[in-house]
Amino acid sequence: MREPETIEEELAIIAEALNAGIDPFPPKREPSGILRLSLGWFMIIIMVSWVSQFLYRSL
Repeated sequence: MREPETIEEELAIIAEALNAGIDPFPPKREPSGILRLSLGWFMIIIMVSWVSQFLYRSL
């Protein structure tokens, strides 16, 4: 599908979507903290690994 060139074409596409029962502007989803939480745990595991390797080599 090509991009609409005029506002009238864009309004016609939006009207078709509304008639078909499609919401062209869905509400934004609330960001879940799972990505931030998993990244934090990954960084903690990497740091613990580095510290344990450093302590093992220094002993």
